[in-house]
Amino acid sequence: MKKARSFLLLLLLAAFTIRVLWLAVEPLVPYVVSTLAIVLVLGFIYHRMTRW
Repeated sequence: MKKARSFLLLLLLAAFTIRVLWLAVEPLVPYVVSTLAIVLVLGFIYHRMTRW
């Protein structure tokens, strides 16, 4: 019984940690996605221009 209780507590703690991390990261997601898109486009253009 004690093992199950500690496992449930660990699960709850993990869920809480993930929730807090998500709340911290969520506002930055659009910036990360747009930056990634810009970098991919620039890299593609650079690749097209510099290849033989």
